Amino acid sequence: MSRTNLYGSFVQALFFSGTVSIPKYFLNHYSELEISHIEALLIIQIMGEIETSPNPSAQLLAQRMNLEVIQVEEMIAHLMSRNYLSLKKHWNHEDHQSSLGYSFVGLIEELAERWAIDEFKHFEAEQNQRKEPNDPLQNSTCSTSIGQIITTFEQELGRPVTPIECEVIDTWITSNFSEELILAAFKRGVMAGIRNFRYIDSILREWEKKGLRTLQEVEADDVYFQSRQEKSRFKKTSPQQSNRKVSPDKYENFYL
Repeated sequence: MSRTNLYGSFVQALFFSGTVSIPKYFLNHYSELEISHIEALLIIQIMGEIETSPNPSAQLLAQRMNLEVIQVEEMIAHLMSRNYLSLKKHWNHEDHQSSLGYSFVGLIEELAERWAIDEFKHFEAEQNQRKEPNDPLQNSTCSTSIGQIITTFEQELGRPVTPIECEVIDTWITSNFSEELILAAFKRGVMAGIRNFRYIDSILREWEKKGLRTLQEVEADDVYFQSRQEKSRFKKTSPQQSNRKVSPDKYENFYL
């Protein structure tokens, strides 16, 4: 066989031996997750085997990476402790049996959270670059309001708000809900144990239906609602009280 034919056969065998698809986002950010270079290579090795062998042995992986078995086992234990790697049941359609296999669900979720934070930073940067030349004072006030609202939300939620959540907040502001009204609705959600943006939006829309545009109007509506509740309870208890037997002289001087 000539050298040219040998090289061509090798190239053909090389590509037909199979490929491993590695997300570029993982390659760009694995070090930020405190995954070492050798651990990243181990993840790639497992990804390369997982389709045909869901649970490749530590001996096989050690042989592929020219490491001791104990080193591979320690790296697997470390990745599992960080929830980047886990063992889950896999169903084999050919054998019709379930078996344990490696799963990267935890790693994907962590990368997804990183991606969401990056997207939010890009969104925030774009928002800061937007300016209204016709009314710069109004634009400055709006940017200050949304910044303060986002800061409050993030402190209470314990995480950055997502780009979608930021758009919802921006919608509230463009709908002329004041900062104090948005924060008041958020506070009610927190007190109710519901930190859901749909729940906060429902509170704001309910106030909008009632024509309530300030915190003072909302508080006055609360007082009115509570007074109606108390009157309703009083009416329910009054018939029971009237049926009680009392002595003729018990309330003789009541209206004096």
